[in-house]
Amino acid sequence: MARLPLDLHQSLSRLHRDKAFTLVTVLTLALGIGANTAAFSVLRAVLLEPLPYPDPARLAVIWGPDRAETTWLSLQEVAAYGRESRALTGVAGYREMDATLTGGQEPERIRAAATTATLFETLGVAPAIGRWVPSAELASAPDVIVLGHGLWQRRFGGNPAVIGLTIQVNGAPRTVTGVMPPDFRLPTDYGAQRPTEAWLPEPPTPDLGAWGNRSYIGVARASTAVKDDLLSRELASIAQGWVNAGYVQARPDGSLGALARSAVPVTTFVTGQAEQPLAVLLAAVALVLLIACANVANLQLARAAVRERELSVRAALGASRARIIRQLLTESVVVALAGGVAGLAVAWAGLQVVVAMRPADLPRLDNVSLDGGVLAVTALLAVLTGLAFGLVPALQLSKTDVAGVLNDGSRGATLGRSGRVTRRALVVLQVASSVVLALAAGLLIRSLVEMQRIDLGFEPHGVLTADLQVPATDYPRPEDIVRFYRDVGERVAALPGVRAAGAVRVLPLSRSIGDWSIRIEGQPYVAAENPNADYQAVTPGYFEAMGLRLARGRFLTARDREGTLPVAVINETMAERYWPGEDAIGRQFMMGTDDKPWLTIVGIVRAVRHNAVIEEPRAEMYVAHAQLPEHIRSAPRGMTLTIRTEGDPLALVPAVRDAVHAVDANLPVSGLRTMEAVTAQALSQPRFITWLLLAFAAAAMVLAAVGLYGTISLLVSERTRELGIRLALGAGRRAVMRLVLSEGVRLTAVGVGLGLAGAAALTRTLGSLVYGIGVLDPVTFLLAPAALAAVALLACLLPAVRAATIPPAVTLK
Repeated sequence: MARLPLDLHQSLSRLHRDKAFTLVTVLTLALGIGANTAAFSVLRAVLLEPLPYPDPARLAVIWGPDRAETTWLSLQEVAAYGRESRALTGVAGYREMDATLTGGQEPERIRAAATTATLFETLGVAPAIGRWVPSAELASAPDVIVLGHGLWQRRFGGNPAVIGLTIQVNGAPRTVTGVMPPDFRLPTDYGAQRPTEAWLPEPPTPDLGAWGNRSYIGVARASTAVKDDLLSRELASIAQGWVNAGYVQARPDGSLGALARSAVPVTTFVTGQAEQPLAVLLAAVALVLLIACANVANLQLARAAVRERELSVRAALGASRARIIRQLLTESVVVALAGGVAGLAVAWAGLQVVVAMRPADLPRLDNVSLDGGVLAVTALLAVLTGLAFGLVPALQLSKTDVAGVLNDGSRGATLGRSGRVTRRALVVLQVASSVVLALAAGLLIRSLVEMQRIDLGFEPHGVLTADLQVPATDYPRPEDIVRFYRDVGERVAALPGVRAAGAVRVLPLSRSIGDWSIRIEGQPYVAAENPNADYQAVTPGYFEAMGLRLARGRFLTARDREGTLPVAVINETMAERYWPGEDAIGRQFMMGTDDKPWLTIVGIVRAVRHNAVIEEPRAEMYVAHAQLPEHIRSAPRGMTLTIRTEGDPLALVPAVRDAVHAVDANLPVSGLRTMEAVTAQALSQPRFITWLLLAFAAAAMVLAAVGLYGTISLLVSERTRELGIRLALGAGRRAVMRLVLSEGVRLTAVGVGLGLAGAAALTRTLGSLVYGIGVLDPVTFLLAPAALAAVALLACLLPAVRAATIPPAVTLK
């Protein structure tokens, strides 16, 4: 340590003299270290930071066997889990909803949640200011609300006096009792495009409704950490008890089916979908750093001819081999630290791109930052990188032949054969690593292309969407709701530039739709078989606005209104499931199992991908919004306008707002976006992973090409005398070029071969991220290595041309 200041001074002096080498090395390392720093920042924020719940290891979400499907519970089930489980200390539920805030400011539509009285107690989170009203008080003061921190800042200016204030929520007064901490989220908020911003506790009531009336998401707190499936087995046992008591129905084969719910640890629930994509990205940036280290090590070895006399003089003056190695490693670490500082700028720029792309299903990106912890990891990474790329050159360069180098007539032999083998091995490593990255990126690109080719069942181009929610106070009866949407639809459809306009209960690819049990005319109803279909409420013009394709029959029109024959349109999936081999047009079914009006099928449309782009099409029925009260005794208050335009959809935003406010001036219009944006958001995670991996693969390819170029250039320099003699003895320029290119071809071929072998094993981990092709897709395994080989050969071409133009007379002189 006493010699460290001297080592540092000599290192800085040397690097200052070799400015070109220092600049290239720092930039190369900045790319590798910066990419790894950015990846670590994302990984820490998404996976490593604890969730904002006390003792989150004891917290679980009650979920069904299908992770892609939202699992709803009834209030009866929520209460029964808490009552019958011995392992749970608390169970709560919540149901998401849209809420309209009015009074005092511009009306605003937000996402809210109605919750059981024990929700915050189960989660273990208290409001930052104010309080959560306990169950005992809710019976006498039910109309309360707790605000999210962002809503409090945005709408109320962060004023603490908001506690006790009465605000209008869906037209009804509610008293603000608390404001939650800034980082508070419900478990399902982390993957939502619109997280909840307010929570409305429901007073406890002895009437918990029907066992099958499922609309709540369940959360539970266990007495110990939720680590294995013991708790899940207990939940299944409890559900079997419900079946035995006749509260719920099992499947025809006696199994629990969707009732076989499990306790998913909340951390797994929030971050589970992000683990594999982030692991792939982390492996990719590690390969980029490996390639960068190999590149810099090759640069260090290439400087051997320059450094050998200096190092020999040091050895002649008494420096031991360990002293020389220490000096060389000090230089490497200094360069790596400089690369780390520059890498922070690369990491900052990369994080801006990541946050801008912001896939909805990659949670907690808001927490990404370059704080002290990240800086410490970057410094450690820089030191380890310096040691990694500096060790091999230091060991090679420290083997000095003092007498041979100091003899004026002798050529140095510092590296010799072992040094050349090391340089070639590093180039092969770079090429092989680049092949692995290029193949992984190629597979994801091909997969993304296949996803974008999926027939969504609608045409998103040229469609504007807008969310509306009418409050119960202003529209208390179903007929009031129907009249409002009819008036708005007619006004919007009459706007200049509008080709068609309608409204739908749940916009495709925006959120899960939910199903409804049905009874089919002429078929015995078996409750255990639970015939059902996803249900949509639509207004006239929706099918035309969204570009749905009619297979047979007709669309719903303005004639399908109150008092007329109840009709429905179904999709092909529903027709094939319940009327296989028959024409479903004219057949009838009923929503629910009670005595309701029969719906006559008047049209069949192509299936729409609703919940996800890559899901299998689900059975779906479309019911006229005006006729829905006859079947479910209510009409949806929240609907999404869909407007097909002749030009730019966003240009119609002011006109659409004016049309809605002409019907109700106090109603907020939110969610104004194009259907193309909705579709793009549905593919945001695969697009995010693909583009990042493509960027890393491109960087790796460039670094590998630079490394190959440097190695071949050094080869030409070392063989200048030999190549000059060959030319003097009559060798043609093409022969010399072939001689030099053959070296690059051999290194590239070995690297590509090793890369293909490694990729064949490693790309199997991409199975869940790849759609429509296999992980050993022959097209990708042919094109990606071919592209890399072409880039590598181009990198060898310039040194080969230079070798072929060596003047023999100058060389032999």
